[in-house]
Amino acid sequence: MLDRLIEANGEAIARRWVERAFETYPAETAAFLGREEDPFANPAGAMVREAAPALVGALASGEVGPEVRQRLGELMHLRSVQDLTAPEAVAIVLALRRAVADVAGEELDALGTDGVAELADRTDRLLLAAFEAFVESRERLHEARLRERDRHRASLIARARRVLEERDRSGGVSAGI
Repeated sequence: MLDRLIEANGEAIARRWVERAFETYPAETAAFLGREEDPFANPAGAMVREAAPALVGALASGEVGPEVRQRLGELMHLRSVQDLTAPEAVAIVLALRRAVADVAGEELDALGTDGVAELADRTDRLLLAAFEAFVESRERLHEARLRERDRHRASLIARARRVLEERDRSGGVSAGI
């Protein structure tokens, strides 16, 4: 029954979720994300809009398949580079539950506690997948920063060696340190 409710209202739920996802940003940013539809001028907004149908579909089916994991991965990567905390980053998934209530609240209430519990369970599955994607993204960022630090350190050591070798060849006179 929940799946039919979500499928019947899918487009409206997706639109409302996009609005709610944008609301997780500061007001000025949210206004830009909602207003600018050019994906080149607003890649973050485009990413959220493109993810909406897949996430609503996953909410309807209860399945977190490869496409949904990919979309969540993209969203969580975006949010991980924005220096959001994990709860702030994954909050957009919780906005799905609110979007369903906003669009089809009376129909959801008519499903009773079982329908509301099922919606919560499905949202939680998406939330866990989003959290996993966020953690993986943060780990990749951390590893990239460590590699960059190591490259920088190696470059400094190589430069110091060249300077010392030049100094030794020139008889101990400073060679540019």
